[in-house]
Amino acid sequence: METLLKISGVDKSFPGVKALNNACLSVYAGRVMALMGENGAGKSTLMKVLTGIYSKDAGTIEYLNRSVNFNGPKASQEAGISIIHQELNLVGNLTIAENIFLGREFKTSWGAINWQKMHQEADKLLARLGVTHSSKQLCAELSIGEQQMVEIAKALSFESKVIIMDEPTDALTDTETEALFNVIRELKAENRGIVYISHRLKEIFQICDDVTVLRDGQFIGERVVAEITEDDLIEMMVGRRLDEQYPHLSQEKGECVLDVKHVSGSGIDDVSFKLHAGEIVGVSGLMGAGRTELGKLLYGALPKNGGKSAVKKSRD
Repeated sequence: METLLKISGVDKSFPGVKALNNACLSVYAGRVMALMGENGAGKSTLMKVLTGIYSKDAGTIEYLNRSVNFNGPKASQEAGISIIHQELNLVGNLTIAENIFLGREFKTSWGAINWQKMHQEADKLLARLGVTHSSKQLCAELSIGEQQMVEIAKALSFESKVIIMDEPTDALTDTETEALFNVIRELKAENRGIVYISHRLKEIFQICDDVTVLRDGQFIGERVVAEITEDDLIEMMVGRRLDEQYPHLSQEKGECVLDVKHVSGSGIDDVSFKLHAGEIVGVSGLMGAGRTELGKLLYGALPKNGGKSAVKKSRD
């Protein structure tokens, strides 16, 4: 099994906090390595150290059997390591093709931008991901999920040996997710190495070959996915069994403390629900679905266009 990337014993401290403490990660050719851990475990920090955004305090990074210390994302990209960030980094008033090849435009023999070549290559990348939009469409006209697919297409355009995917399916539909998984399988067949960061355990067992777990910035272990269970993985992440983490509590539902009726505004349309004392109501949806906007509407940070919400005042 060929090792493309090996991170060993990496430390990173910020004022008042040690973000990484002996962190390790290996990426193998033709395999998908899941990088798992709770929020704050150090996953993003480790990737920023790898790509040169942060300098490390200790440890080594070996890429293609050579010791490396990248001085920034551009250097790591040029070496063959690309990253798909969870946050979108697209320019809305540029086309899909312009965003994919921003700063790397194809040129004609006389130095002008070769628009035909650029759109052809962009359309090939979009087709590979099952995106039906023309590469001439503005990114501002796309949904959040479609913009995420453009980010993925941009990463694929570098033809990298190692591709890091940070929560790539957060804004994707099931169809878009399956298209991404098909591309990942193609990349594996091409002997590329993938780092897959996700909190979705189902995806880890569906698409990943190996898993590395960080907890509180420390390396906990590396396992072959086929040889562990979800409960094993959760225990590695949190340090205890799942039944210890979520003990069953009997709780009767109390009186209504928040009554939301037909609330609309800021992308929210006709939302209604009730919250009772002693109850937790979950709000779920894809990125861009309006979860944050709903909270801001109820809090008063955004104006409502319609509907009402009533809060029962405490007797204290």
